[in-house]
Amino acid sequence: MAEGLSLWPLGLAVVVVGALWVYGVNRTMRTVPPEALKLSPNSNRWTKEYMRETYERVKKNPVDIKKHLPPKLDRRYVVVGGSGLVGGDIVAHLLARGQSPESIRIVDFAPLRRPEILGVARKIDIIKTDITSPDSVKAAFSKPWPASVASLPLTVYHTAAAIRPGERSIKTYDRVARVNVGGTANVLAAAKEAGADIFIATSSASVAVKPMKFWKWPLPSLASNYVQVFNEDDFDQPLKPHDEFFGSYGRAKAEAERLVCAANQEGFRTGVVRPGNGIFGDVENDVTFGPTLKAGGIVSWTPHVIQNWISSRNVSIAHLLFEAALNPSVRPVPPPCAGRPLLVTDPGPPIAFRDFYTIISTLSLTPITETYPPPVLMLILAYAIEGWANLIINFPVLTKLFGWKEPTGDLAMLQPAVFTVSAYTICDDSRARKSVEEGGIGYRGVTDTLHGFCEQMVVWNERVARGEAGPLKGKGAAAPVVA
Repeated sequence: MAEGLSLWPLGLAVVVVGALWVYGVNRTMRTVPPEALKLSPNSNRWTKEYMRETYERVKKNPVDIKKHLPPKLDRRYVVVGGSGLVGGDIVAHLLARGQSPESIRIVDFAPLRRPEILGVARKIDIIKTDITSPDSVKAAFSKPWPASVASLPLTVYHTAAAIRPGERSIKTYDRVARVNVGGTANVLAAAKEAGADIFIATSSASVAVKPMKFWKWPLPSLASNYVQVFNEDDFDQPLKPHDEFFGSYGRAKAEAERLVCAANQEGFRTGVVRPGNGIFGDVENDVTFGPTLKAGGIVSWTPHVIQNWISSRNVSIAHLLFEAALNPSVRPVPPPCAGRPLLVTDPGPPIAFRDFYTIISTLSLTPITETYPPPVLMLILAYAIEGWANLIINFPVLTKLFGWKEPTGDLAMLQPAVFTVSAYTICDDSRARKSVEEGGIGYRGVTDTLHGFCEQMVVWNERVARGEAGPLKGKGAAAPVVA
C-alpha cells in the first residue's frame, strides 16, 4: 500500500505536465506569429461594410474578362481535365478570346458541368479518357481534327489531378501517383506523338511546403515550420525524400512537374504553373465555396491563420500567359521560363481564413453557422483518424474479417497532413510577375481575393434566388482546403 501511495505523486505530475504541454500546443496553434503579421499586417482589414460595398460593386459591374486575356492565337488546344475547375476556366477563356469551338478538345474522365461551356459543348470535342491508361490517352489525342483546324499547331494544357491532401503514408502514395505522375507521363507521351509544340501543366504551391511539427518538447511554442514563405527555389534542389513533403499529394505533384520540365526541348516547349494556395472559383464545382455554402456551416480551427488564395480565373490566365511566352512563332529562341515552374497567387497581401468565413456568413442568402473548436483537440482527432486509416492499410485482413474500412469524406481529409497546408504558408510569386525576358510571364492577376470572393457570392445568391441552390441538410463543412 505504501509503495502504491508513493507512486501517485509521480502519476499526478505526469498528468499535469502532459496537460500543460497540450495547453501549450493549443495556445501556439491559436497564436498569430509576429513574422506572419509582418507579411500581412492588415489581414483582417475587411470590415463587413467594406465587404457589402464590394459585393454591390461586383454585382453591378462584373469584370469584362475579355479585356484581360492574352490575344487569340491560331492554334489547336487539348485541355486535359477541361471539365474541372482550372481546366474549365481555360476552356471558357479560350472561347472568350475567340478560339473556335472546333479548335478545342476536352480530355477528361468527368462529365462537363460548366454552364458557360455547355452552350457550345456540341461543337467542342469532349472525349472521356482515363489518363492512367496509355491506350486511352493515345486514342484521345490521335482522333482526327476537323479539316478547318487540323493543320494548326497544338497546345496542350494538362490540369487533371487526383487530390487527396490528408494522406502522407508511403503506402498511400500510389493512390495519387498513378494519376498525378503516371497520368502526366501518359499525357506527355501522347502530346509529343500528336505533334504538340507547347505543353503547360498545373502543379501546386504545396510541393514546397515542409511538414509542420507542433509537438516540440519541452517548449510547444517553438513549433517547427509554422510559418513558411516559399517560391520556386525548391525546384533547383534534388527531389526531397517522401517524409519531407507535407503529404503524398505534394510529392506526386513535385515529381509530375519535374517530368514536364525535363521534357522541354527543341520543338516541344514546356512549363508548369503552381497555384498558391487554395484555389477557389465556380461555386458549384470548387472545393472551398461550394462545399461550405452547401453544408450551411463552418467548422474550423484556423480562423486566424494567414494564407494566400487564388482565383481559378487567375490560374487560367497564368496558363494563357505561359503559352504566349513559349509561343515559338513569336520567340524562336526559348525564353528563360521554358522548362520551369512558376508560382502564381492573387494580387495583394495574404488574408486570414476568418476573412473567408466572414464573407460567406455576411453575404450569403442562406444561413451559415460557425463553430471553432480548440485546434489541439482537432489535431489529436486527426492523429486518431490517421492511425485508424493506417491500421486498415497495413492490415487489410481486418476489412475481410470484420468489414472495417478506412475513413471517407471529411474524416479522410482530417488527418495531420492537412494541418500543415492549413497553417501559415505564404507565397512569393515575384518571379512569375517579371517580364518574359527576365524569366517570368508578366503575370498580374485580374482581381484580388476579396473581389473574387464577392463574385462567387453573387453567383451563389443569384442561384439561390432562382431556387437552383441551397444548403444540404445534415452536412458539415471542414474549413481547411488544399489545391
